[in-house]
Amino acid sequence: MSTYYTGRRARYYNARWRTFTEKTLAETLAMIDVTALRSLPERLGRLPRLLDIACGTGILLRQLLDQVPGVEAYGVDASEDMLVQARAILKDRPHVHIERVQIGTGETAGLPFTRESFVLITCTNALHDIPDPVGTLSGLRRLLAPGGQLVVEDFARREPLFLWVAFEWLLRRIEGNSVRAYSLSEAEVLCKEAGLQVVSSNVFRADWLWHGWVVRAYRISSTSG
Repeated sequence: MSTYYTGRRARYYNARWRTFTEKTLAETLAMIDVTALRSLPERLGRLPRLLDIACGTGILLRQLLDQVPGVEAYGVDASEDMLVQARAILKDRPHVHIERVQIGTGETAGLPFTRESFVLITCTNALHDIPDPVGTLSGLRRLLAPGGQLVVEDFARREPLFLWVAFEWLLRRIEGNSVRAYSLSEAEVLCKEAGLQVVSSNVFRADWLWHGWVVRAYRISSTSG
């Protein structure tokens, strides 16, 4: 995950990216099977756990908790300055845990959680910053409880390709880390390679420049490891 958003960039993130964030998170929420989540506390007999990867300032977690109360929510991000804002807007919500963590690969994508911990994992506007997306998605798959949902959203690679490659080069210069955007079809292939089955997907337009995609995926039951 990018550590670009620190200091002033983090403080003004919500204001600068308000329209983009509203659109991308609305598309993410629409992709989540909220009805299935609302039935879980009664069936499980305990608080279901949700995880938001690259949670930033906590807006998606707050919206999720509005729609699905009675859950235990976790948010992780690489930027402590973004997490300060997340803790502030979520301070009155029970059962919320916010941690500074750099996502990676391996057994559980470098995250301090046990396998099959979460009924929902979300990852928004971050896949383009992840150096090994298949390795990371594989780790997130292992964190999903049986029947758990993984919802991933990001901005989309655009045509013409040569202009977009130049744009990614500029983003790398600005942010100082790897940037690689994907089309919806490319994202679906990454999910399949990570042992995930995409059951629903959508493309959308945030504004004249930023287009995006979102997918909902589940573990492939025959996948081992």
